[in-house]
Amino acid sequence: MAPTTVADVMTTEVRSISSLDVIDTARAVLHESGIGAVPVLSADGQLAGMLTSRDLVEDWDPGDSVESVMTTDVVTASKDLTITGAATLMLTHQIHHLVVMHDGDIVGVVSSFDLLRALADEMERIGSKASPERHAPAVGDQVVIRGHATSAHERRGRIVEIRGEDGGPPYMVQWLDDPHDEPHSVMFFPGPDADIEPPT
Repeated sequence: MAPTTVADVMTTEVRSISSLDVIDTARAVLHESGIGAVPVLSADGQLAGMLTSRDLVEDWDPGDSVESVMTTDVVTASKDLTITGAATLMLTHQIHHLVVMHDGDIVGVVSSFDLLRALADEMERIGSKASPERHAPAVGDQVVIRGHATSAHERRGRIVEIRGEDGGPPYMVQWLDDPHDEPHSVMFFPGPDADIEPPT
């Protein structure tokens, strides 16, 4: 089943640091864990801030406190927030990480890369399914692009290789109006302005 909520894509093994830690410790945690951000907890274990690798770009004294450089206005999300909602939050706040909370506890962290990965997997899943109602693509068939999809009235290309699973995209296409150009990878989805036809 395709991921639809933050809970489907978030990292649940969350590393955290204390607001009493120093920058040198924070750098070590980010480096050792291979992560770009880490939640910062107060002395009583509550979410107090967020520290990202971007916060540490400046030449801070390694002994400075994490509290002096962390972001305190942390953007959080619930587990049932949709992936689209999470992406909107990130775009609105110009951030790359959301702390996921449930009943006052940190239960995960979701990054923009998590969302991109989920989107890419879903597009590949959809694109790799050849429609049973249409001609099954084969090498030698023609991709036909019509209407407002291009500036030209119609553009045709010959499929020279099928790279997707089950006969789906991407296809390597040699455009017939530019036969000397290298074949191009085309993510093709049948619709009113595009189709695949057997060779004429």
